[in-house]
Amino acid sequence: MATKATVDNAFSYWQTLIDNFQIAPLQFYQAVEAHLRNRQVPETRNARVDYQEGGLLSANREYLHITREKLAFDICGAPFGTSFFVSWWLSETKPHLAGPLKALILLGMILAAVAAVDQIGWWALLAIVLLVPGLLYVVHDMTIDGTLNDDFIRVLPVIGPLYEWLFKPNTYYRFDTMVMFQTAVHRAVCDVIDELTQAKGLRALSEAERKPILRAFYSKAA
Repeated sequence: MATKATVDNAFSYWQTLIDNFQIAPLQFYQAVEAHLRNRQVPETRNARVDYQEGGLLSANREYLHITREKLAFDICGAPFGTSFFVSWWLSETKPHLAGPLKALILLGMILAAVAAVDQIGWWALLAIVLLVPGLLYVVHDMTIDGTLNDDFIRVLPVIGPLYEWLFKPNTYYRFDTMVMFQTAVHRAVCDVIDELTQAKGLRALSEAERKPILRAFYSKAA
């Protein structure tokens, strides 16, 4: 089922129009994925997603969706008249849990804790609480391996903030790798365009055309 993506969630953007050039979007996406595999960018996941072009009942457009930790690239390649249009949007994934549901989960956690104290006592409950960081570490480790998506943990009240405080602190290294992820994907897209235009004898992208619009990246990436 198609979802709606809006520019409000993006903090970095880039686009170009290749005149007098046509290619199947699927072929373009496969070429980008091949370049990313060659670069061996760690901890990334690729998928194809359908986004609505407009409002209700509008047509859908397939994007190449590339994620790493909280960041997500949505890459679009599509015919536009006699030309081929390429763009990407970089945003932070923000899993959402409805307020009432979040309140119910929190209430359930409180009631479960009260029941546990009543049944097994404070010391046993403390032992369970001490096990929570260990369980969160297992989740984090599986996320790094790519076998699990930690979005379901990040939305939980109390547990989510604890998880991010323990395993997702805003360190220099983490910020550097976020920037390198953006650079690696952007260069992969540009490299594919260079190969395609060179094969057709078309004009290469200028340096100005290669520069993305950051849209306050450094203030929002953390």
